[in-house]
Amino acid sequence: MERGAGAAVTRTRSLLTVVITIAAATLLFWIVLHEFSSVWLDMALRPDVRRALEQSMEDQKALRSHDPVHRAEYRKRFDETQKLMNRIEVLRMNRAAMLRRFEFALLIIFALVTAAAVVMSWMRYRRAQEHERSDYLERVTSLQETARRHAHEIKGPLTAARLELERYADLVRAGASDEEIARMQESVSEELERLARYTREFSSFAGIGKPVLRRESLGEMLEEFCTTFANAWPETQLQDGGGDAVVCVDRDMFRQVLVNLCSNSARAGAGSVRFLIVRNGPHVTLEVRDNGSGIAESLRARVFDPYVTTRRIGEGMGLGLSISRKVMLDHGGDLVLASTSASGTTFRVIFGECA
Repeated sequence: MERGAGAAVTRTRSLLTVVITIAAATLLFWIVLHEFSSVWLDMALRPDVRRALEQSMEDQKALRSHDPVHRAEYRKRFDETQKLMNRIEVLRMNRAAMLRRFEFALLIIFALVTAAAVVMSWMRYRRAQEHERSDYLERVTSLQETARRHAHEIKGPLTAARLELERYADLVRAGASDEEIARMQESVSEELERLARYTREFSSFAGIGKPVLRRESLGEMLEEFCTTFANAWPETQLQDGGGDAVVCVDRDMFRQVLVNLCSNSARAGAGSVRFLIVRNGPHVTLEVRDNGSGIAESLRARVFDPYVTTRRIGEGMGLGLSISRKVMLDHGGDLVLASTSASGTTFRVIFGECA
């Protein structure tokens, strides 16, 4: 509410600023033109100007008498000067009325410009207001979805643990065997471990640190990763496509990116994940290709958004790709979805240039 009120005050101030600016500019324009017009009229109506014109007419009369050959030409100049004198006289007689008409016309222009500015500002205000409402609804909807997922992630294990503890108490009162009690304890421990796993995943998203970049051999890192995690996903084989390139990377954070990508591939039923280094001048890209079932079309545009996942509630929060892309962006690179279909998915890990 405070944010919305602050935005409304800001828009009102902006509108007032626009109106005041237009008024000041128009007033300045009026003063300049008014003074210029007054000066121009005063120059035209000055007595010395009138005397000069009258003297010119007298000269034309004298020249007609002394130069009969050019009499027609002198007559023409006399008539033109006479017309100019008449116009000056009209200006003198209508000076006040002309200035009033000019000021009135300028006032009309000012009113029209001000009205147009106010209407445009109001339309921008309404559009901004609608945009703010739309953004607010999107934020609230997103928070509702996040709250729903958090509630289910926590509620499921807590409910199961509570029920198991009630059964545990019944078994103890009934004199159950040690084996039955042990099974009950193991079940409660599993539910608590689900909560702990949820907390760890959420904490990893909240606590992404800044990478410490070092020049590393990408080929060596991939070879080490394929060896270390060869049995991490029993149904998925990791394949190093060979090649090498020097990249600036935080080794541990990059390994987490690979773990997240391979975990997704394994969950998509991939039998293999292949790593291919691609060089394009100074730019280095790692393509991670699997032959899994692909990503649903409805999720492709939002695949890097937090909490977007195909897993059921309680099986994960859908933060792996969000974390991975954040890590690569912090590296000065990026993580993009290159392609996906029913026959496999390819992610492109883009590295920033070494300083």
